[in-house]
Amino acid sequence: MSNVLVVLSSARKGRAADNIFDLVKKDLHTRDGVNIVVADLKDINLPFYAHELAPASPDYIPTDPAVIKWGKLVTEANAIVWLTPEYNHSLNAIQKNAIDSLKNEWIDKPIAIIGYGWTGGSLSIAALDHILPWLKADYKHNPAELAFMKDINVDGTALDEASVTEKIKTAIDEIV
Repeated sequence: MSNVLVVLSSARKGRAADNIFDLVKKDLHTRDGVNIVVADLKDINLPFYAHELAPASPDYIPTDPAVIKWGKLVTEANAIVWLTPEYNHSLNAIQKNAIDSLKNEWIDKPIAIIGYGWTGGSLSIAALDHILPWLKADYKHNPAELAFMKDINVDGTALDEASVTEKIKTAIDEIV
């Protein structure tokens, strides 16, 4: 059984992530041997990173229960599907904070990106293009870009479900 961690990265009320997640689940349920695990950053509620040591330090030991839980979810995942909204042409703060809270957990971790927003999440994806290789993650460079009013409605429901489903499938194919 392969644990696929799906990370929901928006904490906004009425977020598009919930409906996009439904489409991701639909895809993952068609695959044999996949167990879906969810990391909703809204619920994990990580503190802003303020540890005196960097996570890359050999002496770093997380002490906050939310960071420990988050690290365990990433460690136990065989692969990650990251749903990334685009806020002001980049990642939102809770995504960057979640990434910065860990280090070794990212090494060699297969990650597929599903970006969404007015530009299809292209600029949050571009930010991840710089961050994930630095962390030595096994980042797959075939993201799904879902643009508001072109691919999906603002609430994350698909305008053309076949097209959106194919984009999601192509991104996930690289890690599962």
